[in-house]
Amino acid sequence: MRMTGLAYGCSAAWHANRPFFLTVAAYALAVAFAAIYWRIPLDPQIYSEPFLLFGSGVTLVMFAVIATRVMLQRPEQLFPTLVHRLLENDLPNRLVIGLPVALALPVFFSLFTSMKGGLSRIVPFYADSAIIAVDRAIHGGQDAWRILHPLLGAGSLTFALNFLYNLWFVVMLVVLFCVTFSTGDKRLRSQYLVAFVLTWMLLGNAAATVFASVGPAFIKAFYGDDTFSPLMNYLQATNAVYPVWALDAQRMLLANAALDGPRLGSGISAFPSLHVAVVTLNAIYLWRFGQLLRWVSIVFLIAIQLAAVQLAWHYAVDGYASMLATPVIWIVAGWVSDLRS
Repeated sequence: MRMTGLAYGCSAAWHANRPFFLTVAAYALAVAFAAIYWRIPLDPQIYSEPFLLFGSGVTLVMFAVIATRVMLQRPEQLFPTLVHRLLENDLPNRLVIGLPVALALPVFFSLFTSMKGGLSRIVPFYADSAIIAVDRAIHGGQDAWRILHPLLGAGSLTFALNFLYNLWFVVMLVVLFCVTFSTGDKRLRSQYLVAFVLTWMLLGNAAATVFASVGPAFIKAFYGDDTFSPLMNYLQATNAVYPVWALDAQRMLLANAALDGPRLGSGISAFPSLHVAVVTLNAIYLWRFGQLLRWVSIVFLIAIQLAAVQLAWHYAVDGYASMLATPVIWIVAGWVSDLRS
């Protein structure tokens, strides 16, 4: 019976997650080839501990919420009622289909970061001047930040945008966690997970290699170009009054770029914007879940696009490209997800 149950669980997990695992496997093979050919150091365990801590934290919070609701009902038998409530929420099935994905994700992110840190070994940074020219052509001959600065050039607004930009990590992981352990629309779940992986693969690695660029924050360090020094000077001045955490992150990335081997969050790349791509993907996914989530996701997308420019992480066109490419990736992920059938 135990083997039968184990076999059933493995079969169910594979059937539910086959497109996701095939996509991750294809990516892992491509990464392995690139790492060997261009001698890029790989570390598949960079995110193991952070994911364990985050997953444990989310699990404890959700369990505490369910347990509190049960206790407020004052049942005669607390523990059996709690177990019944967990079973009502389809916990066994959620674990069967979700846990394998949750275990694969830190390896995927670790491979991605390893590759991102080694992209300049494949194609040295070169594209910033061309991207700046395109950006200015779109914005009437000006850098986008100069157009936004009269509206957003206040310390309190810059601080708020930086807060939202950092909140991106939490939002990304919460949505990913909820989708991973969802048991409702199986095709929609599969489509999101495949689209998530393809977004990081195609935009965060492949396109970032073809259009190798560093972005406004690093253009002086890599090219000796002072074009964005006024924006950086504004951020430094603002940091004396309001904390601008982006500056610390940028200093860390620049320091890591001089070191050999991948590290947590390391790797410099501007075009296209992965931050904007992920929130675009989330907006597409959440659009079907009611007015509140729909419009909150759209507002968050706009905020991340503005923050990416205002904090000197990206040229505006980096975000525009992501907004155009992500819906295409979503459609492709739908086709891939039909492999479940």
